[in-house]
Amino acid sequence: MPDTKKEILKRQFHLETKSPLFRQALNFCERVADTHANVLLTGESGCGKEIASRYIHACGKRSGQNFVAVNCSAFTETLLESELFGHEQGSFTGASKTHTGKFELSNHGTLFLDEIGDLSLTTQIKLLRALETKQIERIGSNTKREIDFQLITATNQDLPEKIRNREFREDFFYRISTIVIKIPALRERKEDLPALIDFFFKKIQNENNIVIRALDSAVKDFLFSYDYPGNIRELKNIIERMVILSKDGVVTEEALPTLYNIGAALEEHAADSFPSIITWKEYKRKSEREYLSFVLKQLDGNVAEASRRLNLSSRQIFNKIQEYNLR
Repeated sequence: MPDTKKEILKRQFHLETKSPLFRQALNFCERVADTHANVLLTGESGCGKEIASRYIHACGKRSGQNFVAVNCSAFTETLLESELFGHEQGSFTGASKTHTGKFELSNHGTLFLDEIGDLSLTTQIKLLRALETKQIERIGSNTKREIDFQLITATNQDLPEKIRNREFREDFFYRISTIVIKIPALRERKEDLPALIDFFFKKIQNENNIVIRALDSAVKDFLFSYDYPGNIRELKNIIERMVILSKDGVVTEEALPTLYNIGAALEEHAADSFPSIITWKEYKRKSEREYLSFVLKQLDGNVAEASRRLNLSSRQIFNKIQEYNLR
């Protein structure tokens, strides 16, 4: 593919970079684009794995076909099977009409399965068979349908660790990870911060019809020194907050009190929260509950906004509210 097309696509997807680490990841994306290899994208939440998957699709010979994205954590096991394989009318209660699954919709194109680490072992077996045979059957049908797509999966989890804990199938892992590409965290590519900050300020100003004329020095210091544990997604949310809370075109320190304080507050809270060593699973559960409680409090209980900010479905938020008894 001519370099000119690559550069056009990089501008289109806002992937222009000065970071050697990110440039290497993009180079790998370009090299796998015209192959049949199954690609696993790894990296922290919010670092741009879905954008990378769309870039792979756009660079390759399948770019004229469908790109189909599925967030595996957004569905129950039963619903995910129906979403992927499809079902026939009357195949189960509530199946009022035939549903074409994502496997078929992505035929000759690209199927992107995000949060692949959240798949149940049972679903992994079914997907493994479909990938090995390149055939699927809709729920309620015995008719085999041929499938042909490039599979791209993504996770922010340590899959080898999950394999050791018998939470992820080793054979399925090797099937989906012919090529593994790590997307670097934003703190690992700070060379790109100036361009990303400029891009998001312009974009969000246009969307909200607000003009920003100046940033206080404290705001600038924050933007260029913060580590962004939520990566690009967090950067976008921070700048959106700044633009909306600006006064007379000026972003002051008032726009980021919680941003400065959250890290310190969590550190201060840590000693009291964990007086003794607990299992990693217990720690994750406790931390998730506390952070979700914090987010809902900041957003005055607005579940729809929490869903958007956390990149979770509203159903997932409601389930966690019930699970952690937050209401």
